[in-house]
Amino acid sequence: MLKVHVVHEGGHGYYLEGREQGTELEEPGRWAGPASAGLGLAGTVERPAFERVMGGADPRSGEPYRAGRGSRGVAAYDLTFCAPKSVSLLHALAPREIAEATGEGHHRAVADAAAYLSRQGVGVRRVAGGSLSLLPSTGMVAGEFRHRVSRALDPHLHTHLVAANLACGPDGTWSALDSRRLFAHLRAAGGVYHSRLRLELSDRLGAAWEVRPSGLGDVVGVDPALRRLFSQRTAAIDEYVATRRGGRPDRVSVATRPDKELQRPLASLTASWRQRADDLGFDLGELSRVVGRHRSAPDRAVAGRPDPDRLADRLAGARPGAVLARRDLVAAVTAASVAGAEGPVVEAVVDRIAAGVAPDGSLARAREPRWRAGEVERLARRDGPSLVAGLGGPEDRSRGRPSPGGLLAAARAVGRERGRGRHDGLGR
Repeated sequence: MLKVHVVHEGGHGYYLEGREQGTELEEPGRWAGPASAGLGLAGTVERPAFERVMGGADPRSGEPYRAGRGSRGVAAYDLTFCAPKSVSLLHALAPREIAEATGEGHHRAVADAAAYLSRQGVGVRRVAGGSLSLLPSTGMVAGEFRHRVSRALDPHLHTHLVAANLACGPDGTWSALDSRRLFAHLRAAGGVYHSRLRLELSDRLGAAWEVRPSGLGDVVGVDPALRRLFSQRTAAIDEYVATRRGGRPDRVSVATRPDKELQRPLASLTASWRQRADDLGFDLGELSRVVGRHRSAPDRAVAGRPDPDRLADRLAGARPGAVLARRDLVAAVTAASVAGAEGPVVEAVVDRIAAGVAPDGSLARAREPRWRAGEVERLARRDGPSLVAGLGGPEDRSRGRPSPGGLLAAARAVGRERGRGRHDGLGR
């Protein structure tokens, strides 16, 4: 899931306070985004540079790049990439080899989604002679902060990608970014994250996936009841909604949000999770058995390639007359990638769709081309194999990947101990 939160001027301290307090539950921030390097930003996020960037200024000289608007001005956009609960549990409670592979897969998925947004969603607006132009940029400037737990101190692997309200256009001028374009691409970026996450765990662990039509899914083999056990925030929100008979999601989230507690030692917290699971009869050793399930799954989707039949079936359920922009096609193709695909592969499939279906003539005046969902469906059914031919198959990703078989052998030794092994389970 991808959530977005507007960070107002002065609100950036939240992302630094955890590490400054010495917590084990939050990792140091890292600079991310292709435009960061151009500002001399690399490695660990330090407060002085972060404060200047959040204030819309050059991190070295302090030269302002955009006008400030006081405490209600927008400093940044917090794009929070949340792993499915099954993935969070593997990262927190599975044997170390599985936990580390899971954490690295999440990291690469966030990077893929951030790269997509830099290509497609981070742009600038320019006005000249009374005419508005929407232009590309050199990409986002962002701090990336990976956290391990929810506010309820449940396993919750998520990354805050704090994208500064700052972008450099093709004219070499820095300014605020075009927020409307960013928000328009969030659904597609969330799809890219989940698709790449599935690919990474399919490759690294041989994991199988249960993917819903929305494109969200969980790892097969992680007990749904165990996922619910460690979803206290969701339970609190559901209870609040039930007793108060609804409410705006953002206000419900704030109303049920506990104070942030970061000083629990990691070993103590992990032990409490294991005890809670054991008390309710869950065998955490079962988490080791997610490895290699893809090989025996009845529907063995090809990792790295979207499924054209699934894409066509999904579009068949679209409302009559539905039209799709390019970003909508990206979201649809990621949802059709059951075993996952990389962002560039998804975009290559979208490009082939665009080349095979002419934009609807009645929408010629739109700012971007759009296609009828029915036409895309027919193309997927007719030319499905050619849409994915030569793109992102397993043979293209075989170098440098850990072997699921090796992970399985290592995990079994720990799994026999019913999840009470000496490893701490959390990937670094």
